[in-house]
Amino acid sequence: MIKETRTLTALVENKAGVLNRIASLFRRRRFNIESLTVGHSEKPNLSRMTIVVEKNTNINQVFRQMYKIVEVIKIKKLDESKAIVRDLALIRVKNYPQLAAIVRKFEGKIANKNDKSTTIEISGTPEKINNFLETVRKSKILEVARSGVTAVAG
Repeated sequence: MIKETRTLTALVENKAGVLNRIASLFRRRRFNIESLTVGHSEKPNLSRMTIVVEKNTNINQVFRQMYKIVEVIKIKKLDESKAIVRDLALIRVKNYPQLAAIVRKFEGKIANKNDKSTTIEISGTPEKINNFLETVRKSKILEVARSGVTAVAG
């Protein structure tokens, strides 16, 4: 079952401890973070956080609490129908004959291959990656590493 989520972005000062303060805010209120990514933004000394939370999270409370953190500059809830949302996954699976065709179908790349396993790189919406994982589940999945969702307004 796929959880319904909401995606928030926050522009924050690129300083030590900001990520911890924001994560602690969610923890204290028992709001689960489904995905969290942070990286440099288009503005010097500011980072953009993409935070994915469950649909039932009280977004208004999150905004009020986050704006109490001095280093938070701006927060917005993305319109799910317009946002450009991407995730990246590296998936290592045991080799099997149909694997290359499946990777092509999902527009992935083979990042590494040896006698026993293949590592696939795939990016796209979280749903696309989940569908790929479901398709290769019949093979032995050895390892999955996902970057987490990153998003911009559409």
